[in-house]
Amino acid sequence: MSDRPINEYLAHLLVQANRRVNRELSLEGITLEHWRALKIISDHDGVSMRELSEELMQNFPTLTKIIDKMVQEALVYRRPDEVDRRKVRLYMSDKGSAVLQQQNGRLNEHQTRIEDAYGSEEAQMLKEMLEQFLKAAPEEK
Repeated sequence: MSDRPINEYLAHLLVQANRRVNRELSLEGITLEHWRALKIISDHDGVSMRELSEELMQNFPTLTKIIDKMVQEALVYRRPDEVDRRKVRLYMSDKGSAVLQQQNGRLNEHQTRIEDAYGSEEAQMLKEMLEQFLKAAPEEK
């Protein structure tokens, strides 16, 4: 274990873990961020960009680039809000649904490998510890 302060060490470990998972789960240009966006759009058909931004904890310029790429690849499509034409709503395409289903399979396989390697209890304990850490650490404004 490192002698670094816990925040520095934890930040380093989280970045490394995120990179590894993203590299392993990226599928033909579909990154973990794309998957997360697809999942939310699938779960909340007609989600607004603002709602998606809040859910992903992503700033608008970065999110717009992600969605632009997904629209270009015909994974999702935009439609103006019927009530407020200034708002844009996002919807899943058939191709997006197929890609999401394929990615979900890869994520389930990854989850199984983690649980096989570390055990279900330890994997659950890690999730709970990270959730506790996030709840205990005040969010910056």
